[in-house]
Amino acid sequence: MFRGIYVIVIAFLLTAPVAAADVGDAKAKGHACEQTNGYLRATGSAPGDVKALVKNVNAKRKEQYAKIATKNGVAVDQVAKLTAQKLINAAPQHACK
Repeated sequence: MFRGIYVIVIAFLLTAPVAAADVGDAKAKGHACEQTNGYLRATGSAPGDVKALVKNVNAKRKEQYAKIATKNGVAVDQVAKLTAQKLINAAPQHACK
């Protein structure tokens, strides 16, 4: 079962259209980071536009996680945590500390 989720999570990561360049820039500048729960967190130094971006990205992620979870008959938090692992493993410097 998790093998199927893994494939879907990878597809989600590769096709996520949600302002990827802006998120990458925010992470590179230290204004946002990836949490182990599958959602972004704006840091204390993040400007208002980054905080709004993080809120928007997290809403879209939640929606996608729910679709993947429903399709695979698993909990949303399982999909979110698996995605978090993949994102953090791919770029550990962007993990929240």
